[in-house]
Amino acid sequence: MAKAFYNSLKAQNKDVHLYRIKDDDLEKWVDTFSVAKEFFNEMKKIPIAEPEVMLESDYIILGSPTYFGNVSSEMKAYMDSASIFWIDGKLVGKKLTAFTSSSNAEGGGDLCLQAINTFGQHMGMISIPIPANLSSNKNFPAYGFIHYSGGLGDQRPNDDLYSAIKKYTELYIAGC
Repeated sequence: MAKAFYNSLKAQNKDVHLYRIKDDDLEKWVDTFSVAKEFFNEMKKIPIAEPEVMLESDYIILGSPTYFGNVSSEMKAYMDSASIFWIDGKLVGKKLTAFTSSSNAEGGGDLCLQAINTFGQHMGMISIPIPANLSSNKNFPAYGFIHYSGGLGDQRPNDDLYSAIKKYTELYIAGC
């Protein structure tokens, strides 16, 4: 999903950067989930985000897998590392969009999105909601984009999701 945002914004000639969160367990997931193995080498090439990259951005798109109705521990650690900017309000006014993948509709994806948005609100960021009429083929909560990946994470995002992300970036990020 991150790559869909990246590609859509690149196509709009935006200055966009793709980062990943440090995950010491990434290699363990390769042995557990075939989809992780499929994209492992590509993921390892993506630079690791430091909290300072948020200072350089007007618009921040944060995503995390849903773990037990919340963000991953790695994403939580990343968000916590940005607390150094809280006192001086260095992220105030920056725009935020959230996304997640969850095994199914009962997997807590909306709670994961809420956690990302709660972080943003505490940092003074402006959460940009997903409008209900964004796509006639797919529904998303206002909190952000959710992809339901199946129990083994083997259900890949489809064209409806990619189209919705493209439309969203054109309508809500293009002016940033």
